[in-house]
Amino acid sequence: MESNMKKVFQYMTTLLLLLVVGTSCEEGNDNWRIITDAQPGAYITGDATIYSATATSSQLVAAPLDGAPEGTNVIGIYTWLKSNGSFTILNVDEEGNEINYGKGDVVASTPAETVALAAGGTPFTVAEDGLYYVAMNKADNQLTIIPATFGIIGDATPLQWNGETAMQASYNETQATVEYTISDVTLDKKEMKFRYSGDWGLEFPYQGGKVKLHTNMGYNGDNASAISEAFSECKGGGANFQVGKAGVYTVTLKLDLRTGQFSAKAVCTAEDTSSATLPEKMFVNGDAWGWQQDWSTAPEMIPVHSHDGMFWGIYYLQAGYGMKFNNEKSWSTGENFGVENEDPKGYGEYPAGGSNLKVADTGYYLVIVSCTLSADKKSINRKVILAEPKLFLRGACAGGWADAGAGRPDDSEVAFTLSSDGTAYEAVAAGDGDLRIYVSTGIQGVDWWQSEFLLRDGKIEYRGKGGDQEPRVQIETGKTVTLDFRTNTGTIQ
Repeated sequence: MESNMKKVFQYMTTLLLLLVVGTSCEEGNDNWRIITDAQPGAYITGDATIYSATATSSQLVAAPLDGAPEGTNVIGIYTWLKSNGSFTILNVDEEGNEINYGKGDVVASTPAETVALAAGGTPFTVAEDGLYYVAMNKADNQLTIIPATFGIIGDATPLQWNGETAMQASYNETQATVEYTISDVTLDKKEMKFRYSGDWGLEFPYQGGKVKLHTNMGYNGDNASAISEAFSECKGGGANFQVGKAGVYTVTLKLDLRTGQFSAKAVCTAEDTSSATLPEKMFVNGDAWGWQQDWSTAPEMIPVHSHDGMFWGIYYLQAGYGMKFNNEKSWSTGENFGVENEDPKGYGEYPAGGSNLKVADTGYYLVIVSCTLSADKKSINRKVILAEPKLFLRGACAGGWADAGAGRPDDSEVAFTLSSDGTAYEAVAAGDGDLRIYVSTGIQGVDWWQSEFLLRDGKIEYRGKGGDQEPRVQIETGKTVTLDFRTNTGTIQ
């Protein structure tokens, strides 16, 4: 009897131990499971991380790279790191051999520090608690640690496409989530994304060159999709989110640290009921070209990217002849306007009025129409700007791009010159690559690409509010680009 009782006790003890072990290996779901016998791969581990031990959630996976060739061997992880701890990278090969990597020599210091991985090296640390992307270049055995401080960007947001509006980060240890939130932000009925680093991607060393990490989050699909009050999945470099109505919002970007999945939502707390709406189109009419236009032939001005209500055009105008503007092709509907009087005008800014705009001298003019909302948003302020057209080649075709950075102020440029007869602009390419041309508006806050265009098959094509003009047009060093805005044509010879 005693022997049987002993066996029963042993069985119960064994069962309890199995239950304890099973419970300790599972913290919520499979993605959070602690690994005692790690599978091949690389893992982030240490007390700077949120993981109590090596877990499936701590494994580095294929990095969201922008345009990297197939076979690029970069993996990484978005994770919350603590400044009062340290971490290493545990690499497990196919035979199960484990190597703990720490910090080796610094390979690059900008735009984020890249270091060689050293077996048994000093553990890594970060200066501040926060969300980071930890990228491992397996081809060169290097590590790059990138702060990921997200904000909102897009023509729906306060800074439009010109920069990120900051969000507030919070880490929920209980739920194992990181949330970036912005409250009481006014959004327009347009599009937006989430971004960090001040640019669309961040480059770091790879095999003697560089690879670029997507530093923006968009909808996890191929086409723009509405952002709603329920969370929608995101992905690096994803499609734009569409804001369904203008108003005041609370916007949240959430990272589930168990799954590595980003998602986003936007909750409207007050709808915008302002009555005035900025025009989406602008047409120019009159006889300033030396012949009379009518609305059927009136040119449509080019919208300035990311600046609602602003339009531009380069026109060869005749002295003493008049022109007016309207957001519709009509004299009877829309908002017809010119300037305050018909005195011949030179370069300058002129408030809108009921008189024809006339120029003092025959020649090319950059004409800009700027429409902005009044302080109470109930009316629209309009003005017309006349300026000398200043045209430039930029980037590779002008000699090269600078290192990535907000606005890229150091990119190479080649200025166009006006031909001797004053009818065409010419520039000689100083490098091989994509043809990129823009006109400088001279307006603070308008970046070069927001008034960009190119020449394709002999026709000038304007970017307007669209994306990069794909497919790109290639040009070789020494080729001359000629532009004739009278006919919107040109040549590359």
